[in-house]
Amino acid sequence: MIKAFILTFVFALTTQAQVWDPAIDTATAPADFTARPFSESDFQTYPWLKEFKLVIVINKANSGSDRQTLRVYENQKVILLTKISSGREEYEKGCGPGQEPKKDHCSQRAYWSTTPVGYFDVEELVENYFSKLWQTWMPYAVFFESGIATHQAPAGTESKLGGRASGGCIRMHPNHAPVLFSYVQKAGKGLVPKVNRNGSVAQTKQGDTVRWQGFRTLYIVQNVVK
Repeated sequence: MIKAFILTFVFALTTQAQVWDPAIDTATAPADFTARPFSESDFQTYPWLKEFKLVIVINKANSGSDRQTLRVYENQKVILLTKISSGREEYEKGCGPGQEPKKDHCSQRAYWSTTPVGYFDVEELVENYFSKLWQTWMPYAVFFESGIATHQAPAGTESKLGGRASGGCIRMHPNHAPVLFSYVQKAGKGLVPKVNRNGSVAQTKQGDTVRWQGFRTLYIVQNVVK
């Protein structure tokens, strides 16, 4: 009996930082996607998680003891725990006439600075990425969803780590961003389960786990107050 099917996806990635559909409701932030909350016991409950070299868990909650944190699990053990800054979860009006993104701290377009919740594959690693939207550098960027990445916090914003402060990406301390980048780089690619955004594993009609040649790193973003 065949226990797994291997799917090979060939696609081109064009990454633009913090790009989503235009905001329709400017008064109410978009609701978070519903995904299964992560627990360390999941490594036993869902054995397929062990097939990933790294599992990166980000909590974008703005209150509680675990707020604004990032954990890196390697072989089910935490090897890095650090404070981060996720999206402000605010409506960004965009730059007005005569304003500039870098000088006036405004974006090139209007949108909600929301960090998406869910389970994500790594899409691309860019050691020195420049955001056209915010006209700023994003060193050690690891993209995992629609232009959202973990990256080094812009100079002068380090003191904001531990609170919501970004345009949607996950900002990290300069001491930790290159470390995470190196971890993901070294973990590389391999045969891993294809995970749905809600935290379930993709399956064939026969109930077999779908696997593919992807990065051996899984990102999990949640909004959980502990």
